[in-house]
Amino acid sequence: VKYVQYWIFCVSLVLALDLNDGDIYDDSWALVVGINNYNNVPGLNYAVEDALAIKNMLINEYGFSRNNVRYLLDQEATQSNIKKELTNLIKYAGVNDRVVFYFAGHGETEALGLEDGDIGFLLPSDVDADDLYFSAIDMGELTRIANYSKAKHMLFLVDACYGGLAAMNTRSLNTNTPNYLDKIIQENARQIITAGAKDEKVLEKDDWEHSAFTKNILTGLKNKKADSNEDGYITGSELGFYLQEKVSIDTDNFQTPQIRRLTIHEGEIIFLSKVNKSKQKDAE
Repeated sequence: VKYVQYWIFCVSLVLALDLNDGDIYDDSWALVVGINNYNNVPGLNYAVEDALAIKNMLINEYGFSRNNVRYLLDQEATQSNIKKELTNLIKYAGVNDRVVFYFAGHGETEALGLEDGDIGFLLPSDVDADDLYFSAIDMGELTRIANYSKAKHMLFLVDACYGGLAAMNTRSLNTNTPNYLDKIIQENARQIITAGAKDEKVLEKDDWEHSAFTKNILTGLKNKKADSNEDGYITGSELGFYLQEKVSIDTDNFQTPQIRRLTIHEGEIIFLSKVNKSKQKDAE
């Protein structure tokens, strides 16, 4: 059994080294939102800086076309603008494309009226804190985007803490599964990682100049630390598990990221670094 597992790992590693973005995706799209200054609620310190760092990483490290990475900062990040750009992701992302949605700002959770449970909201810059249903973006909106989009792989990175996730616990194929890499590339994926659960506030520090969540996204992807099995590519699940560990450590267990799937599909979004690929070619 160990021999078979080792053989599968070696085959997967060879396949990964030969892969490039064009083998997996026809195109990549992103919407990046960062809000420090709110009209009606207290602001944040580093949400805009977080968003810009994520935008630059996707473009410079992972080959996202600059024209395909839309970003909304502060007063631009109104409810209507965010929904419009989410709609554009649905319109333009094709069946063999990759989509990343990143949000850094406030999140809020409210109890449901007749049923037990919660509903989570992302707060745009023009939110009315007394009327979240009308002025914020509820979790159901992200679920609808995930279901409506034709894109093969979607990853929602939410640097806000809230509950009411209408989603399932993370499921993924075991890396020892035969043809594992081919399976996770071909099957659809709708994955979401949030900075924490409800009642856990997002922690940001001047020393980091980032939030704990985004600091570790950058380390995990940009510095390739999330590649837990060192096979040359980072999956959505690898990034999620990395964030759970590192954010919990950085915040003394005050904040624990939540990893979920928005659909039953078992695919994985894939991140292949242009830097790694060029180094491999130079070595050859």
